[in-house]
Amino acid sequence: MIAGVKASPPASNTPFVVAVVLAGGGADDALAARLGASSKALVPLKGRPMGGYVLDAVAGAERVAQTVWVGETTAGMDGAVDVQVGGGSTLAESLAIGLGAAEALAGPDARLLVVTADVPWLRPSSVDRFVVEALGHATADLVYPVVDRAVSEAVFPGHRRTWVRLRHGEVTGGNLVLATPTGLRAALPWMTYAYRHRKQPWRLAWRVGLPTLAALLLGRARDVDLARRASRLIGVPTAVLRSDDPSLAMDVDRPDDLPLTLDLDSDPPVGGLPSGHASRHG
Repeated sequence: MIAGVKASPPASNTPFVVAVVLAGGGADDALAARLGASSKALVPLKGRPMGGYVLDAVAGAERVAQTVWVGETTAGMDGAVDVQVGGGSTLAESLAIGLGAAEALAGPDARLLVVTADVPWLRPSSVDRFVVEALGHATADLVYPVVDRAVSEAVFPGHRRTWVRLRHGEVTGGNLVLATPTGLRAALPWMTYAYRHRKQPWRLAWRVGLPTLAALLLGRARDVDLARRASRLIGVPTAVLRSDDPSLAMDVDRPDDLPLTLDLDSDPPVGGLPSGHASRHG
């Protein structure tokens, strides 16, 4: 469904991307069920759907030319969406649907910014900054941000995340990725496998590989090691980008996170690490 068209894309010599917002998932999501919403993206936060904050961020970003929304919307959100499609039953299915819609909208050569609809602290400046830094790694088909624990907890103390201990410190993964259609298509089988075996961690560990797993368990792995292994697993050049923007990795995933949303009117500070530190392998 075409729900509205934004301004024309930037000139051809200006880097731009198509945003794919993943807003699937139904009323059985724990947070949606707690608040009586039909999906997590439509959970009300301070009188607005949570996904509306994310949509504001991508729609207001200078580097985003068009937006594909995968999942339900409300009437107030439609005007900022170029194409809206229904979501799948899994994250991988929703991503495949969004990828197809984005390619139909912008062609097979477009760069795609994939973001989940549960990061309400995301702002247009954060989107632009990440896109510019990620586009600097032109040979990578997938660019994924990580945020240091110290940076995240300085702004969002006590927020529960999955932390990975690397040689330079603990990090958490972001909720967005910059990718080519080729990169996303290559990642889909791995995402499907990971979802299918999410309750069998030994299978996932085996696929990651014992040397990488041992390095992670011992806290000796580096960004470049993760990028190298991801490139081999997925089959396309991949970059891991260190970001000092905690909003990239601050999602609202469970009812316990709701008290944190009381400060949504303020912008989270950005800073603490040199920007644009990336490790890649291709």
